[in-house]
Amino acid sequence: MTQSGGNLTIRDGAFHLSRVDDGKLRARLYKDPRWKRLPHDSFSTTNLAAATERRKDASPKVERFFKKTFQEFYPFETVHLPLSGIDKSLDPHQKKGIEWILTRKRSYLAHAPGAGKTAEAVIASSLVPGPGAILFIVPPSLTLNWAREIWKFTEWLGIFPTIGIVPTKPYQWNFPERADYIICPDSLLSRDWVQRGLLGRAWKFIAVDEASRFKTHDAERSIAFYGGRVGKKTYPGIFQHARHVVFLDGSPMPNRPMELFAPTYALDPQTIDCMDRDDFGYRYCGAKPNERGQWEYNFSSHEDELHDRMQKTFMHFVGEESLTHPERLRSMVYMSEDVRSPEHRKWERKNLGSVELSDANTQGDLARFRRELGMRKVPWVSNYVKERLREKKESILVFCWHREVAFRLAEELVKYKPRLVIGGISAHERERAFKGFDEKTVRCLIINIAAGGRGHNLQRADRVIFAEWSWTDETNRQCEKRASRKGSTKEFVRCEYVVCPNSMDEVVLSSVFAKEKRVKKVIG
Repeated sequence: MTQSGGNLTIRDGAFHLSRVDDGKLRARLYKDPRWKRLPHDSFSTTNLAAATERRKDASPKVERFFKKTFQEFYPFETVHLPLSGIDKSLDPHQKKGIEWILTRKRSYLAHAPGAGKTAEAVIASSLVPGPGAILFIVPPSLTLNWAREIWKFTEWLGIFPTIGIVPTKPYQWNFPERADYIICPDSLLSRDWVQRGLLGRAWKFIAVDEASRFKTHDAERSIAFYGGRVGKKTYPGIFQHARHVVFLDGSPMPNRPMELFAPTYALDPQTIDCMDRDDFGYRYCGAKPNERGQWEYNFSSHEDELHDRMQKTFMHFVGEESLTHPERLRSMVYMSEDVRSPEHRKWERKNLGSVELSDANTQGDLARFRRELGMRKVPWVSNYVKERLREKKESILVFCWHREVAFRLAEELVKYKPRLVIGGISAHERERAFKGFDEKTVRCLIINIAAGGRGHNLQRADRVIFAEWSWTDETNRQCEKRASRKGSTKEFVRCEYVVCPNSMDEVVLSSVFAKEKRVKKVIG
């Protein structure tokens, strides 16, 4: 039997899909009226959208996919915390977050930075019944921080678990078979020895911190976690058989809706009707063709609909307005001089309106002048920081984008003995710097945004100064939230962006703040 109509062909009792010629949409099979007219035993389908609509007609291949990844809800039970002291220590949104995790197989906690996601994940993991180990996948710079937090929150529960951290070298590999908690840096997920160790365990709970690092479907760490094929190598997917999987991130959508596709499709595909990447892009990402005729998904559309879908059963959202944290007062501090070189000024007048202002743009003149501007701002920024340290006796976090700028600032501020937090320093050195700041023996931390902008509690800071900043606003907010945390008694924290007048600084900040509105429509 063969029927044909547009881009839908029914051949030999099975459905076959092909892309629409103009590339706008794929056929949504289960909406085709002919589907209803055919007897259910005359065909089977491997199309996920169709299988969701009429699961009894799914092929065995799709049925296996259902069993592995589709959402399961567990019977609602009131979470009884073992110690009454914990119940008093948790905020209402944290109790709800724990309940959210424990009543579904897959979940995403999109709680604002500082909301206490770490406590929720650790406490929820300890309440999961049955055998099996617990895995936390975290950024490399946060392994020791997570170990400390696990000790802290399990002690609240009267539990004293063993904790193992996955080593970075294969010759160091000795998988802690009997450890209750395993902490694995996400940068190691695709390594062969790590895959063998992780796939050889039965996991009852897996948590992924800073989950927006898994937003790109074809990134190596994403494929290693979700499963997939790269060349001749196949990754089965670490999370497939875990009883609970939870993603944690204060900024699940740093820029655009497409960043939500990979985790949603892998963990809870029926949230988006099992749309493939193109369908999702056409519906929610304002798809537009570029100059080569290829479709780009860098925009946003149907934000309200996506917001409702994501937060109905999969994503638990807590915004900053729900938290009792110090207010972050954002402002621009204009330098008293234009420090750009004549070549830089000339290039900006000619090109700035036609280039993409993106952190991913790390080559060419834009990247070169961005770095040069950061270096030229150092004398002014260092004098401003010195004044605050000397006259106001403040504790200050200074963030910058380039390592060279961080080193130069440290040289200029050497009299005040600042500590550097940049990529490449050991986790122990990083922890010593943060401990010194917390104990008031260090008054100034100079932090590279990529290395120290997430995960740490630095609430003793009186002021956050950006010598440079990310061109993704959610990244900047994560940096600001290091100083605005639960438990702080400050009324507000000043967050200042040092701007070179009439330069790309102003253009970028305007663009960065505009992106904030787009993100809030979907997540907030």
